[in-house]
Order: sequence, then structure tokens, then C-alpha cells
Amino acid sequence: MGGIVLSFVMTGTRLTRRERRAIAAEWRKVPFKTRLEAARLSKRGERHPDDAVDALAVKVSRMALEKRPPRLIYTPAFQWVMTLTLLVVAALWAEPFPRWTGGGGGGLCFLLLILDWDLKRDARRILSVPRRDY
Repeated sequence: MGGIVLSFVMTGTRLTRRERRAIAAEWRKVPFKTRLEAARLSKRGERHPDDAVDALAVKVSRMALEKRPPRLIYTPAFQWVMTLTLLVVAALWAEPFPRWTGGGGGGLCFLLLILDWDLKRDARRILSVPRRDY
């Protein structure tokens, strides 16, 4: 993978659940400010000066962009439909409990969609920075 990354969707063998958890646990050990710094530097086309943090950021980015299993719940179309359905329930239902539940659930689904989009955008930026192979 050196130099320019042509495809941002990672293909090949999927990581096991144990590998994914190990990478995530390692990433959580990195201070939050350092993680933000890695994302900010990638926006400018620079890699993190600490090689260990940079290598870990690449691992996390590859994990974030890994092709998801072919299940309906992981598709963006299903996530958008679920969000809009819950928001429509909140808007049209007369009783307060379904309104609050639908509104809260729809808002939470929308927030998760935005966070997932932001994570993938940052992962693409980190992987697009030229670096040595890790």
C-alpha cells in the first residue's frame, strides 16, 4: 500500500472480532488529543510525527473502511429508512410516549449516521497521506 491509496474500501480477508477488539483497545490507550491531532494532520496531508501513533491510525482506518458483512442492518439505505421511519412516527403519532420514543430513536439513528460518516471520512484522509508501508 505505499504512496497513493486508490481504493478506500479494504478488500481481502476480514479481520476477526478478536483482532478488531485488540486494535480498538490499543487505539483507546492513545490520548484523545493525540487521536485528534492525527486526524487534523491528515487533513493537511501530513502524517503524525510519532510512528507508533501513525501506524495505529492506519490500522484503525483500515478497520473502519473494511467491507461490512452483507447484512441488511449494515446498509446505509436501511439506516436512513429506519431514521426517517422513526422521525415520521414522532411527527404523526398522537400519544406522547410513541412521539418521544420515535423522536429520540430517530435522532439517535441520525446522530449515529453522521458519526459513522465522519469516522469514514477521517479514515479515508488518514489512508490518503503518503507514507511507508506498515
